[in-house]
Amino acid sequence: MKLSYISLGLLVLLFSCQNPNSKSTSLAVVNSCIWTGNTAQPWAEAMLMNADTIAFVGSTDACKILTNASTEIIDAKGQMVVPGFIDCHVHFIRGGLDLNSVDLRNAQTKQEFINRIAEYAIKVPKGSWIVGGNWDHKNWGGELPETIWIDSVTK
Repeated sequence: MKLSYISLGLLVLLFSCQNPNSKSTSLAVVNSCIWTGNTAQPWAEAMLMNADTIAFVGSTDACKILTNASTEIIDAKGQMVVPGFIDCHVHFIRGGLDLNSVDLRNAQTKQEFINRIAEYAIKVPKGSWIVGGNWDHKNWGGELPETIWIDSVTK
């Protein structure tokens, strides 16, 4: 069984750890480099799955102690395992095109926001629409961008 099978389906549940003393686990992944996303335990070597629930995350030795004869064991041979990355809603084409637009995500001030748009506007043909940007207005105190900010550097 391939490691990709795990990362596609089972590791989505990495954050819902259950009782590690359960002997009814059905799948064990051992000898891996698991990124847990948990700051208290960011990395682990192994995990046990019981149906659709992660029952244990920790060392390979501890994991093997908790297995039984019916446990399927996958030796990841040091490969990295991560939780499933799921975006419930995205417009792939628009999202991809936005990656080529002005990057405003980490603009820390109103003036930096305006300056980045000005720098980007120089690179596109006159009259082109500038879309996307993905700003975070909380970076500069919560004031939402105004048309005049953009128009001041694009007309």
